[in-house]
Amino acid sequence: MRPKYLKRAKLLRKGVRKFLSYKKDLLSKQDNQELEERLEAFDEAISEKDKERVKVTATELTEICEKAVKPPKNPIIRENLEVIFVAIIIAIGIRSYCLQPFRIPTGSMQPTLNGIICHVHDPDRGPEYSKPSLIQTAWDKFSQGRTYVDITIPKGSKIEKFQEITRFKFFTSTRIYFEDSNMEPIKVGVPLKNLFQEKNRGGLGLRSALNIGRSSNFSSGEANVHWVNGNHLPIENDFVLRGHCDTGDQVLVNKMSYHFRSPSRGEVFVFNTKGIIGIGGGMKSQHYIKRLCGVPGDELEIRKNGGPLYVDNKLATEFGIVRVSEDYDGYTLTRRMPGLPDRMGLNKVSLKKEQYFALGDNSDDSADSRMWGTVPEENLLGPGLMVYWPLEHWGRIR
Repeated sequence: MRPKYLKRAKLLRKGVRKFLSYKKDLLSKQDNQELEERLEAFDEAISEKDKERVKVTATELTEICEKAVKPPKNPIIRENLEVIFVAIIIAIGIRSYCLQPFRIPTGSMQPTLNGIICHVHDPDRGPEYSKPSLIQTAWDKFSQGRTYVDITIPKGSKIEKFQEITRFKFFTSTRIYFEDSNMEPIKVGVPLKNLFQEKNRGGLGLRSALNIGRSSNFSSGEANVHWVNGNHLPIENDFVLRGHCDTGDQVLVNKMSYHFRSPSRGEVFVFNTKGIIGIGGGMKSQHYIKRLCGVPGDELEIRKNGGPLYVDNKLATEFGIVRVSEDYDGYTLTRRMPGLPDRMGLNKVSLKKEQYFALGDNSDDSADSRMWGTVPEENLLGPGLMVYWPLEHWGRIR
């Protein structure tokens, strides 16, 4: 039987040969020559079965290999960067094929899922405004996704434009610029839509308060810029706007599910709008989240305003749909289903192959399949899995 030291010696020789092959371009001519000489001496020791000489030359070979290639600078930083890089690759893979984050932008699914909701402080109807402490502000942001608004537009100023700025795809704020270039822009930590939206629809109501002209819009080739150019009521006194906005729920979508099962009536699902003519002409692809209320082959009917949903002439029994019917003021007829003759007097539609019907739980304030038609099967992304932020809404979506 061959001695163990000879087995180990031959493994070392094989390893050194590989090292020479892989690192040849990085080694100096002198290092290459020295390694070849030591290998020759090592081979002689192995062939002569001189145990002590094998041991000495093996140590010399190992030391030369270690010295030949300099260790990287800042190895700890390098290792951490490698770990971070791998983590990013894994996260991208999970997002692309398994789970994708999605933020609820509107109130169409309330109260099941909340969009951005704003509350304006009215000094005539409540106690004097008290600005929260820095610690309270930070905690409310973390736990509730709450952004406090406290801005003052100076007397006599004229607004030039509003500009939306989005960071990290989730955090959107608005900057107000003035015609007087010497005035500092004002930052408001909410999207422009919520800044302009009426108070009774969950917004801050700035557009109505200043009567900002609706003819001005996003234009002039600048993305997310809304030009005003002084087209608003004169600001005769300092205009003060105070209140807070709670962020839309941020959810995880299970992108794997529909590869293994068919979509289920009653579940909350996410889809893209590409090819749906009633949404932006079907050209722009956006992600929408609604409740899946009809699958291929279903005949859907809403018989009265604020009433329940019928499927194949029977009351729908799925939990989410029943909850809308019983607890959320039912389904409204304000948006007629596509293809329905007015003379029928019923809101009815039959779904064909690969057609799905989407309805918002906040039926009276939801643009959904009643307005723009069915969702093609190829547009389905996956069911909503859970709300992961803000923490007060954390949990499974039903």
